Amino acid sequence: MIRRFLGAAVAAVTIPAGAASIPATNYTDLWDNSRDVSLATAACPGGESGWGITFTQHADAQVEAVWYTYDPRAPDASIPGNFKPLWLVMPVGSWTSPTVYSGNMYVTLGTPFSLPWAFPDGLPASNVTQVGTFTFTFTSASTGTFQYNVAPPTGLASSDPAFGLPSFSGTKPICRNNFQ
Repeated sequence: MIRRFLGAAVAAVTIPAGAASIPATNYTDLWDNSRDVSLATAACPGGESGWGITFTQHADAQVEAVWYTYDPRAPDASIPGNFKPLWLVMPVGSWTSPTVYSGNMYVTLGTPFSLPWAFPDGLPASNVTQVGTFTFTFTSASTGTFQYNVAPPTGLASSDPAFGLPSFSGTKPICRNNFQ
C-alpha cells in the first residue's frame, strides 16, 4: 500500500514537471517591437525599431537566442548619437513552463567561420563572458515579453568582450516579425 502511494506521489510530481518543460508551440522566428504604430496592439505597441531577437527552437526544445541591440560602449563616429551593434547570445536555457524560457546570456568575440567551436565550454575564456540572463514569456504564438538583466562581472581584463559594458535591465514587449 505504501509503495503504491509513493509511486503515485512520485508520478504526480514528475508528470507535471515534465509536461511544463514542453513548449506550447514552436516560437522559432525573428522577434522585435518595430511594427508600425498604426498596426499597434496592446500586446505589441510598436514603434521601437533598431533591435531584434532571433529565437531558434530545435526539435529537442532547446533554444538559441541572439539579441541584436546597440552597444552603449561604442558610439558610431560616422553618425553622431548612434552606437555600434552589440550581439548578446543565449546558447542554451530551459523551459520553466510551456510559455517561459530562460537562460544565461553571454557577450562574445567573433570566432572565424572556418573554425569549429563549442559554446560556451569550447571557447577560450577570453572569447566569451557571461553577462546576465534572458527570460522570454510568451502570451501567444505571436506575442510575449523579453526580460533582460545585463550585469557583467567586475575586474575584467581590457581584452575581455564584456570589459566596460554597463549593467542594465528591462522588459520589452516582443512580437513575431511576420514580414507582411
